Amino acid sequence: MAVVNRCAVGLYPSEKLLDWAKQLDLDVDAADASEPCLYLIPDYDTQKEAEEILDEVYEAIFEAELDYWHRDTGTWPAERTYPMFRKWFGVRSYPLIQDLVGEDLTATEVDEEFIGELRIALEGLHSSPP
Repeated sequence: MAVVNRCAVGLYPSEKLLDWAKQLDLDVDAADASEPCLYLIPDYDTQKEAEEILDEVYEAIFEAELDYWHRDTGTWPAERTYPMFRKWFGVRSYPLIQDLVGEDLTATEVDEEFIGELRIALEGLHSSPP
């Protein structure tokens, strides 16, 4: 078993985000709002370091989350500051990630077309009867 030289943060939507989603008539239940989205971040030693890293990368995470919820950027809040990010998301830190696969990890860049196709496929899973 190997330890990955990354940590992660898990984001949970807060009531502020869910209220925004409901105003847009988005299906909050279909978005599986109870499960976190995980983001790998650089390794850190203290919670203060984790907070500093999150402060540096929150904009990309905020936009990725808004895009997940609703692709129309015109509906996104204009103000996307770090304090607002912290109000819209509950954050949980995961300081240790263990690789149980044992193969080399690779990162693959994906384009917007692929992300759109993946989103459509996942939405189909949520709406299909069991």
